[in-house]
Amino acid sequence: MKMLKKVTAVLVVLLLVLGTMSIGATAAGETGTIGITIAADKDQNLYPGDIVTFTVNISTDFNYIAMRWPVMYTLKAFEPVIGNDGNGDSDYGNVVGLDDAISDPNSYLESAEATTMEPFGDGYSKVNYGCLLVQWTGGTNGNSVICYNRPQGADCFTFQLRVKPGYTANGGVATVAIPTTEQASSLFYLQGITNPSNANTTYKMTTETCTITSEPKTVNIIKEAAGILPKGDTVIDTGITTFEGSTINYIYGLNSVVVDGEQFSTVSIQSYLTLTGNAKIELWTKEEIDQPDTYDPDPEVEKLISTGAKLKLFDASGRYLDEFTFVVFGDINGDGTIDGIDGTLLIEGYLYLYEWSFYDVNDNPMCFACDINADGSLGSDDYGPLIEAIGSKGYINQSHDDPANFFIYF
Repeated sequence: MKMLKKVTAVLVVLLLVLGTMSIGATAAGETGTIGITIAADKDQNLYPGDIVTFTVNISTDFNYIAMRWPVMYTLKAFEPVIGNDGNGDSDYGNVVGLDDAISDPNSYLESAEATTMEPFGDGYSKVNYGCLLVQWTGGTNGNSVICYNRPQGADCFTFQLRVKPGYTANGGVATVAIPTTEQASSLFYLQGITNPSNANTTYKMTTETCTITSEPKTVNIIKEAAGILPKGDTVIDTGITTFEGSTINYIYGLNSVVVDGEQFSTVSIQSYLTLTGNAKIELWTKEEIDQPDTYDPDPEVEKLISTGAKLKLFDASGRYLDEFTFVVFGDINGDGTIDGIDGTLLIEGYLYLYEWSFYDVNDNPMCFACDINADGSLGSDDYGPLIEAIGSKGYINQSHDDPANFFIYF
């Protein structure tokens, strides 16, 4: 886990630069106020997976040279977006400095999770809140320490949180807040300086001399996880346990695939599906699965739906969630057509000439595609209707829900 640099160690360097050998000689301190406001780039109708960028505006009449802010967030609702700080360390919250003092290359801006800190304090227990610690220490500019002093306020830094998948809090309201020092005193660190050119005038701010005002920011989250639901005759079977102990999800029931030879794009396939929770999908052909470098991400590109093609599911932020394998009954080899090759494969399949034919019928998409008559097994009685389909006398009912009507004659 990334640890924040000790502020005192950084200040020692600053004091040496300014010509003093001790940080023990500090000024008595000053009194003043600090005002904090938090804004969000979106705060309504958020979906699980959405990434929210929060901007912290800080006004103060102190000369800050170091500050550490505990950013509390509803733990069940949010998790920090984790980036890279460019030095090989994780950047919790993707924290970015905005103000000139905060983003100065001679200063230090970093972040970490407060998982090992002392109890948060009144109203912010670890049971209900996570904590992102954001710490800044001013560097030097010539013979002066870089200070943050903005009586009128300024956008200080941004951080990012992601709405957790499946968040279902009552009312869908989540909170982000920087509490007052009384509420979380063990997590604060506020260092000031009276004269930026004189290191002997540094002082640590206290609750007696520093008044902090801060209001929580609330956002509204739609309580709907990213997912897909079938529409019309489409069937989605999920969580099928295979012979090897893994699970597989299937999509089938697209009768137009075999009747009209229709191809689909990521956009057009959605006429057969309902996306929930602002989900995103990708359509992968069997060939693209076998050769990922050939995948075409254009959502408008028409693609062949065949046995073994996949639909991949992502949340609102583009994070992978799950995948579903298409099955076209009768298209056993996954080339998108039902022909004599499939007839040969079916015969050899029920003679157990292939490894996949030893599995339960729904353990493998090729084996599942052999179950033409929807009786839950691969057998010789699947061959007749397959031959009828190959001879263009009708088509196989892709809904696979009625053993009495598994073949539709023209």
